[in-house]
Amino acid sequence: MDLKEFLILIQKKRQTISLIVILSILFVAGSSLLFPLRYESKSRLLISQETVETDAYALSRSNEYLGNLFAEVTNSSSFYELAMETPYNIDKNYFSGNYAKQIKQWRNTVKTKTIADSGIVEIRVYHTSPYQAQQISLAVNEVLMNNNSSYQGNGDKIKVNVIDQPLISNYPVKPNLLQNTLLAFMFSSIFSLFYIYIYPEERYDIKLFGSNKSKMRQQKKEQAVNAVWFNLPINNSRAEENKTPEPIMARQFNQTQEIPRGNINNILK
Repeated sequence: MDLKEFLILIQKKRQTISLIVILSILFVAGSSLLFPLRYESKSRLLISQETVETDAYALSRSNEYLGNLFAEVTNSSSFYELAMETPYNIDKNYFSGNYAKQIKQWRNTVKTKTIADSGIVEIRVYHTSPYQAQQISLAVNEVLMNNNSSYQGNGDKIKVNVIDQPLISNYPVKPNLLQNTLLAFMFSSIFSLFYIYIYPEERYDIKLFGSNKSKMRQQKKEQAVNAVWFNLPINNSRAEENKTPEPIMARQFNQTQEIPRGNINNILK
């Protein structure tokens, strides 16, 4: 199938393509809404060191190491306990269940990452309540600033300072409905084109109005009627006659003359 034929097929199958895309978007959007809508609190911390090291490259690598270290320890159970002990108003009922479920919920709530070679740690907190997202973010920053010596061996030589206070999103960011919808549109469009290419027959069409089954039943009825018609004795005799064509003179006579009727004398005339 060349490009021109495929473009004609797309025009012919536009209803099938549209339905695949629409149904995919509705399914993804509906599935996304099954999850609770969560707000985001974002803050950034800067790691600095008191050192006589003059090699800028070595210093940046050291800061990157510390940033990755602190990003990992925020997922630990000890860090979770320290955050819960801060004076901030954190709803502890949000982290319910046994201890393993509490840690799992904590890791789903607090996300950290480092900006390479900068010593900057980015803290993102997701919660159904904007206020709780802010309180948890403040607690995480508090632990990293005042208790970081528990996770590194340089003691007070490592300083962590807040460079961006927690900023709360104005609307829920998880699940990301816009991103999920765009991804559903993109992948369903590709899938629909692949579908009509593999199954170009009309019986594989997806239609909102009208049923392919009823159409197929109608086609079968027409085929059955045609089969009965062509198997009738009169049609079989005609088919046999068509296999042995009559002489040319006879055909000319039949086309130009009427068949004589009456007694034998009139026929001989």
